[in-house]
Amino acid sequence: MDRLPLLAGETVSYEGEFFSLDEARLRPTPERPIPLVVGGRSNAALRRAGRLGDGWLGIWTSAARCAEAIDAVEEHAADVGRADVGWKHGMTFWCGFGSDRAEARSRVAPAMEGLYRTPFDKFESYVPYGTAEDVAEFVAPFIEAGCSTFNFIPFAGSDEAGIDAVADVRKLLQGGS
Repeated sequence: MDRLPLLAGETVSYEGEFFSLDEARLRPTPERPIPLVVGGRSNAALRRAGRLGDGWLGIWTSAARCAEAIDAVEEHAADVGRADVGWKHGMTFWCGFGSDRAEARSRVAPAMEGLYRTPFDKFESYVPYGTAEDVAEFVAPFIEAGCSTFNFIPFAGSDEAGIDAVADVRKLLQGGS
């Protein structure tokens, strides 16, 4: 099944192993094309992103590995004749904010351990935490690696403080102060 007819507002029927569509139609039809960003760390996921996607979404990886994954996605795209993709690669970051790194770590670590049932030290090298400046410094190499979008899952003193901290990170990454 091609993804474009449904996004173009056409009626689509599909019968598959995991789901079926019977004369499904998307309304309202999107004004602009919706990017399809494919996540996953496996080689198969990187191939899918290159073959079908408009970008790759990473998580739990270093900036160097992120750059390698982006290169692989774009190579897979070239292999199937997809040269003119307006790539939208990105990363997801759980992150902690506080007045210092210890306070920020105390906010994000328990949340991750509670959800994943794994000690935080297994994730810690992939999780930015501290002040907005600390988080921006951690994230900046991912921009150099080819990411243009970020999904932050912030933990701070309050939801509003988390939103404000992410806004501060954005300003810093865009060259503001």
